[in-house]
Amino acid sequence: MLRPKLNRHLLILASIGIALYVAISVLYGLRTEEAPAGENPSITKEQAAESASRFVSDRYGIKSPDTFVVYQSKKDRSGYLQKEHLSKLYDETYGERYPIDYYQVQVADPKSHRQFQVEINYKNAVIIGWRETTALETRATISLQKADILAKQEMRAQGLDPDEMKLLDKVDSDTGKQGLTTLYYTKPSTPLGEANLQVRTDFDDKTLVGYTVQFSLPPSHLAWIDQQDQSASVMTWISMGFTILMTLASVVFAIIYRKHMKFSRGLLLTAVFLAIYITNNFNMYPAFRSMSGDANSDFATWAAIIFMNVVTLLLGISLYFALVAGTGLWAASGQFKWPAWKENKFGTEVYHGMGRGYLLALFILGVQQVLFYAGETGFDVWAVNDPTDSVLNMIEPRFFPLMAWVAAISEEATYRLLGIILFKKLFRNNFIAVLIPSIIWAASHTQYPIYPVYTRLIEVTVIGIILGYVFLKYGFLTAVFAHASMDSILMGMSLFSLGHVSDVLAGLFYILLPGIVGFVLAWLHGKRRRPLIPGELPPRLEVL
Repeated sequence: MLRPKLNRHLLILASIGIALYVAISVLYGLRTEEAPAGENPSITKEQAAESASRFVSDRYGIKSPDTFVVYQSKKDRSGYLQKEHLSKLYDETYGERYPIDYYQVQVADPKSHRQFQVEINYKNAVIIGWRETTALETRATISLQKADILAKQEMRAQGLDPDEMKLLDKVDSDTGKQGLTTLYYTKPSTPLGEANLQVRTDFDDKTLVGYTVQFSLPPSHLAWIDQQDQSASVMTWISMGFTILMTLASVVFAIIYRKHMKFSRGLLLTAVFLAIYITNNFNMYPAFRSMSGDANSDFATWAAIIFMNVVTLLLGISLYFALVAGTGLWAASGQFKWPAWKENKFGTEVYHGMGRGYLLALFILGVQQVLFYAGETGFDVWAVNDPTDSVLNMIEPRFFPLMAWVAAISEEATYRLLGIILFKKLFRNNFIAVLIPSIIWAASHTQYPIYPVYTRLIEVTVIGIILGYVFLKYGFLTAVFAHASMDSILMGMSLFSLGHVSDVLAGLFYILLPGIVGFVLAWLHGKRRRPLIPGELPPRLEVL
């Protein structure tokens, strides 16, 4: 019978992590100068679709249109408000009528093929903007005088005083292609820093077919964002380049030392990686449609999904060679970082790894919370919601937390199991061998919408160093469980925001899933483990 044993050092680290997390959460709660970023929807996508369908039917006489709903966010506006500390003022002045986050509904008439993009306030189902996205063939244009009259009538109906609005001499390059006439108006009063409210109105040859409220952002801010995004792109390409070199190195080592490599190692984990990742690509169908902006290209969406599946297959191949070569290279150096299923210690190692993983995850989450707070208070770090990575843009949000295992398996195999041994061979130094792959790994995370982007590089590098030393001390299984537990906790908690009891229960299940996996694997392995030799002591099991 397995005898339990507590790991006091990891319990202390976990306690420190919990204390840090709670303390920083309290400090966040005491900060009242900024409104919290992002709120949860109060209406369903079905209600948003009904509101948009009713609006288009009443206004343009289109009966029983087709609809498709995605979640969207005014990311540029949100970023400017946070960077200039104007979020609270915006919420007080404009937030209720023109929210940052909203539902975007594509409304299409199957008979006339007219298409509209309708923006819905996801708190109360009110229409906050719309425009026709159909490319018009007519060359006739509405008179500017009539367009101005119609625009002012609509602004008055939408609660704006036309007398406070100034017509801008601004031309939209896309409207000519669509056969539309576009007028822009601005409200010089009540500015937000250097940003002013603007109204875009679109017209066909007869009537108003688009009304969108936007905010003009200063060119200096847009240039800064562009520079940050370019820096993130460069870091991502550098990370990708080094990762490809590491993959090529793993293939070369696997070929040169093929007689010492076990090519069956990694097949199951690679299969798990591919199954979850490919399924998630299909699950993100709404997210891929949201990337187009107009959300009206079904062909482009499926093309993107197919492309992502091809990329996923290539990543699976890279993962497989990382597992094979990494395991073989460590074994050749006399260190066995990952026991095989047939080994008697596999079950206890999985169980140990699961317990250690949870405790280490709590510590890492505490450290991460400290880094976030230090970044926001000391380095003016801010983040915006990304619709392409939101559970609101997934067919089945409750599937998303399984991606924690994709990240844990692939990233620990590539940047810890393979990366550390490769750089250890080059530099003969543990710290450098841990640091370099941690930086490479962190650079691939800089395109998340967190600014300034260098702070994301620092944060993930710190976490990578922790996971690197976890790998060196406890092995591959513990590093995977620590990573999976950390991501499972965060992703499971993201389901809580959906509000339904089933979502909360699903979130709790995913938080517990690493433990379930560890227990089940240890139990299954125990049923096939050889009997103890007379006089041999049973393995000691660390419960925590």
